[in-house]
Amino acid sequence: MTEYLTYREAGALVKRSPRTIRYWKSQGMATELVERDGQMVRVVEKKVLQAWFRDRLMNWPTHRWRLRKNLAEEIMRHAEEVRG
Repeated sequence: MTEYLTYREAGALVKRSPRTIRYWKSQGMATELVERDGQMVRVVEKKVLQAWFRDRLMNWPTHRWRLRKNLAEEIMRHAEEVRG
């Protein structure tokens, strides 16, 4: 079964604000309207949210810095093992 999340739940899952989720929707992320407790609520499918987040994560400067730092540390460890 498909799991749907409200903007607040989606934001909590990817550690972003509901406003960011609304922004992603305006940029083209697929969302749907479903009825919950008698009210229509805008929701996003969990798989769509995760794919959208992964795509944006690679463009996030802090994430890219962490990747470069981890790679540099791994290269240094390998060089020490070879010398050592």
